[in-house]
Amino acid sequence: MKKKIFILLIALTSLIFLSALFYGSGNPLYGDTHSNSGCHQNTGGYTISANVSSTISVVGSSTIFIEVSASGSDLFIQIYPGAEDNSLFTINPTTDIINDGDQEDDDPSTDILVTFTITTPSANGYYVIFIMAGDSAEAQPPFAILEIAVSVGGVAAPGFDFSKILDHWKLYLGLPALILITLGTVLVLINENKFVKVHGILAGGSLILTVVNFASAIIQIPITSWIGSPTLIYHIPHMILGSVGLISGFLSMLFGISAERKPALITGYITLVSWWVAFLLGYFINPILL
Repeated sequence: MKKKIFILLIALTSLIFLSALFYGSGNPLYGDTHSNSGCHQNTGGYTISANVSSTISVVGSSTIFIEVSASGSDLFIQIYPGAEDNSLFTINPTTDIINDGDQEDDDPSTDILVTFTITTPSANGYYVIFIMAGDSAEAQPPFAILEIAVSVGGVAAPGFDFSKILDHWKLYLGLPALILITLGTVLVLINENKFVKVHGILAGGSLILTVVNFASAIIQIPITSWIGSPTLIYHIPHMILGSVGLISGFLSMLFGISAERKPALITGYITLVSWWVAFLLGYFINPILL
């Protein structure tokens, strides 16, 4: 019995650490508005650079000049308004995408050289301008990226924002549900006769929280809005595992009430594993889609 508990705890702990490792290294430290564009690829021989190599320190509403150069075939340079803090700056040229040979290109030969005139925000803060270069001839081109830090009013770069871990509000429903069902499972493995009622209370509370979580997800993001969306594929494993766990949780409750120990145990394990994996997958897809 102790061996089963040890294996269960090791498995859950491993899943948590793997998730933390992926989440901590797979997403940008500051800002994630461009993380769904695939722009962190740096393949295909493309390069991008600027005439600044450190944080630009200015006062509010200052005008700065940044020369950005890029090399590669079928080149374009883009400062997409929705990425990082780009929308907070006034940027000229105002053209979103500048192709090789456009009038804004100061190097009409082979590469691109663009001088951007940028007005900084008036409010003090630490901002990041996100610029990318890539192949204008491909539908999903490789990219080279450039992030330029601008400190307005001497504000230092932020450290790791732990609130990002909590930015998906359903964490407040999903995590307590997982803690309750995990604790209930561990207790019943330690001493089923002694903790069977406590197990029922904990598992029942976990089931209620998950039902509320599931219902709120449907209300907040109707499934009809995902139909035909290319991002639906990323939701499918999360939704399937969560639904499987919800169904098996109800079955486990019914088997438990009927004193059917073996099927209750099997469906309980299915619920535990399905919900943990669905929860961890939520961290993988949350920065991309939510």
